[in-house]
Amino acid sequence: MKGTLLVILWSAVLACMPNGAKAAAKASIGGRALSAHTIVYASDAEAEVGSDAAAYMQQALQGATGAWLAIADEGKVGRGSAIRLINDSTLAPFGYDIRLEGRTLAVRAGGCWAMQQAARLVAERLKGGGRIAAGFRLEGSVMGEHLFPLAEGANLRILDDNIWDYSAETIPDAWQKAGVDPRDDVRAPQFAQLVRAYMPDVVTLQEYSKHMHDRFYPLIQRHGYVISWESKADWNNTPIFYRPETLEQLYVNYNLYTPARWSNAGSKSFASAVFRHRATGKVFAVITTHLWYMNEKRQPGSTQARAAQVRLMLAEAEVIRAQYDCPVFVTGDMNCYESTIPMQQFFEVGFQPCYKLATIFADNSNGHHICSPGEGYSRKSRRPSRERTEGAIDHCLLLDGQKRIEVKTFDCVQAYFTIKLTDHYPNVIDAKL
Repeated sequence: MKGTLLVILWSAVLACMPNGAKAAAKASIGGRALSAHTIVYASDAEAEVGSDAAAYMQQALQGATGAWLAIADEGKVGRGSAIRLINDSTLAPFGYDIRLEGRTLAVRAGGCWAMQQAARLVAERLKGGGRIAAGFRLEGSVMGEHLFPLAEGANLRILDDNIWDYSAETIPDAWQKAGVDPRDDVRAPQFAQLVRAYMPDVVTLQEYSKHMHDRFYPLIQRHGYVISWESKADWNNTPIFYRPETLEQLYVNYNLYTPARWSNAGSKSFASAVFRHRATGKVFAVITTHLWYMNEKRQPGSTQARAAQVRLMLAEAEVIRAQYDCPVFVTGDMNCYESTIPMQQFFEVGFQPCYKLATIFADNSNGHHICSPGEGYSRKSRRPSRERTEGAIDHCLLLDGQKRIEVKTFDCVQAYFTIKLTDHYPNVIDAKL
């Protein structure tokens, strides 16, 4: 009789609820109401697969069902019904595995992008009063998926990254001990997924070897990308890629810095291109570079070598502006801080850092961490400051005196999988032409 009364009372409550609340009340996992569950994360996990991932799951469920679940650290929760977020290193970086294990919905993921996708799938499954029953299991991957739309109001995206030229076919001892393979066959697909996830209109890279090109380029060609400048005579270590679907290339140039003394192994150069944005007809230019890398103690004259290389880029920018009358982006690894002579030359002619121009969001991280053959990889950075102003050597600048471009967002992508790929975090600019 008590059970029947509870059913009648619960039915009366449902009848008084708005449709969204009814759906939340009906949604269940393993026969238990969704609202009875707690989202549990591991306190020792990185935030992106721990506390941040829990908040993302909470918001996804609330948006889909109306239910607002509590979040708890795994060390502070009992044995009640739970949605447990598990960072699983046995999965590929973009893989996920969702399964019901007794009273727990175990959500395993190899990285934050996969964890976010898993959260979306769980929310979608429970939407409209959906149920996850005993025996439920869902496996998948975000590999090959476009994950991050443009910022609101933006119509242009640029991705910049120094991808670390490790072209050897051996695995260094430090990496063997960590059980991680840093060779191009492993890294290239992850760089390609980085491009696919963001689908930038322009990609600018540094330390781009022929060895990596053979593995990486075919992967992004599948998504419609074309390299701006390619020659069998000279290898372009600082390439620009673009999407012909969204951009028309009007001009391209490549310049290897000389003398060779200041361009080790031909790796220091700039590439430039001018594009017309198909949707708006507006024109803009991109120059990307990798400047000389040693400091004054190791190689006297290094600062002035970088300054001379910057002056060549500034001359290129003036030539482009004279012909096309357009704004100019400059991106790349400058191997020096904003306060140094080479960078001050940019500022003196009107270039501004994109992170300072961003009107919606800007990540001020210095963008660097340890990643090398001898040391392996870690989040630790040896830069003098954690902030870009005094700690970054990767720079994304814009010269736009007529203010024809609005930089909406500047993001320094620090997903965990990126620290195994290179010592530079990728930078993403969303802008409105």
